[in-house]
Amino acid sequence: MGYCLLYESMLSSVIYARAHFLKPGGAILPDTATILGAGFGRGGTSLPFWGNVYGFDMSCIGKEVTGSSARFPVIDVLDSKDIVTDTAVLHYFDLATMKESEMDFTASLELRLPESGAAAIPGVTWCHGIVLWFDTGFTDRFCKDKPVDLSTSPFSTPTHWSQTIFTFEEPIAITNGKSVVGSSASVGSAECPAASIRSRISTVRASEHRSIDICQS
Repeated sequence: MGYCLLYESMLSSVIYARAHFLKPGGAILPDTATILGAGFGRGGTSLPFWGNVYGFDMSCIGKEVTGSSARFPVIDVLDSKDIVTDTAVLHYFDLATMKESEMDFTASLELRLPESGAAAIPGVTWCHGIVLWFDTGFTDRFCKDKPVDLSTSPFSTPTHWSQTIFTFEEPIAITNGKSVVGSSASVGSAECPAASIRSRISTVRASEHRSIDICQS
């Protein structure tokens, strides 16, 4: 499994081996995989660093760097304290039955601020991008005695796979209150914060060996 589960397209080799060499009734471990996502705040970008570089305010450079980061996904470890929305499932794979063609998909997720509990955030919150990760399941289908999930999420111990970070060109204001109806301001601005963020993500195997093309909108 590669970054964001599918990078390096190693899963196709596993599917081929399963189809050609696994005995009937044999096990594949893990047998499920799920790609999940959440929105992150300013702390998940490099902006705080550029605001105070050895006593110098270099925020103007930070905006340029963030703009560059918005062009390509970044593989890095995100601190869980920088997550500002609830978690949402992007896509689920049954590794015991899926076909290789199912690695290419388009799916959507909707992100909202937590409504209650310690993670609830009052007022307007700025979301600077979306972070993706994957969980793998050793389910009771094959692990009846002790099923377990292994996660690469920001809320778990950091792993080799890190997380995959998509930075917005401009941050989006969101609120867990009511959006301003009839406002002339753009939705997602401070004057008219959004109630949720809807994102569509497409992933397809690229012509370059073991690469994937991924697009977020």
